[in-house]
Amino acid sequence: MKNVSNKNAGWSVEHCEAFKGSNTYGQHEHNGVYKAYSYGSHFPIYAFKEGRWYRNTDKYSPSTSKHQGQLKPFASEFIGLDTAGMKAL
Repeated sequence: MKNVSNKNAGWSVEHCEAFKGSNTYGQHEHNGVYKAYSYGSHFPIYAFKEGRWYRNTDKYSPSTSKHQGQLKPFASEFIGLDTAGMKAL
């Protein structure tokens, strides 16, 4: 897993690469889904599954909102899910 700054982590998320940032990380799950997290597995912020991007629509904290902006992939469309839906992917 490579270390990246959060401001550069969007590229890693876009390319579904494992990374570790400052209180953020991205990884491939055992079911083949790629997820990017803010502050741990309790709050996935982006996921990629079967050619589609998903984003967490819940709010958690100002710093997590900042992470959502920093880690945003360059996709043009997202399916919005709440935290429970993101965890279930």
